[in-house]
Amino acid sequence: MRKLFLSLLLISVQLHALEKESTFKIYSSIFNALGLKKPITVYVKGREYKEVFKGSGDIKISDSFEHSDIVLVTSVKTLDWIKKKIDQNFEYSPLIFATDYHFLKKEDRIIGAFYWRKGRSQLLFLKKRLEFYHIQLPREYQQFIVDEL
Repeated sequence: MRKLFLSLLLISVQLHALEKESTFKIYSSIFNALGLKKPITVYVKGREYKEVFKGSGDIKISDSFEHSDIVLVTSVKTLDWIKKKIDQNFEYSPLIFATDYHFLKKEDRIIGAFYWRKGRSQLLFLKKRLEFYHIQLPREYQQFIVDEL
């Protein structure tokens, strides 16, 4: 029984490591497609996402909104905080990317989202928002650009 438990625990840890690695690769690819120069500085409040980016040479985690290239919105609380910061005549406005489709409807400054729907990953960029930031995505990302929600 003890061996079975230890085996299941080991498998669980390995699957979690694979999940973190694949999530990192996806976000790294997306952020690179946005034309951000390496190392990309990401501001994210969610602990699990900080773990995903931790230890990467290409993506650095920023502790301050003001010193980031891109903000990854993972919760409504974070979205509201970011909106408040920008609306306070904040001079610097990094790119904003989300982990939830609904955040795209709540905030016009979010350029895109990578999220899960019915067990499948979804990637979405909004054309007008990309144009506003003068972002031209590579050809392989063109299929993920929509005119409106």
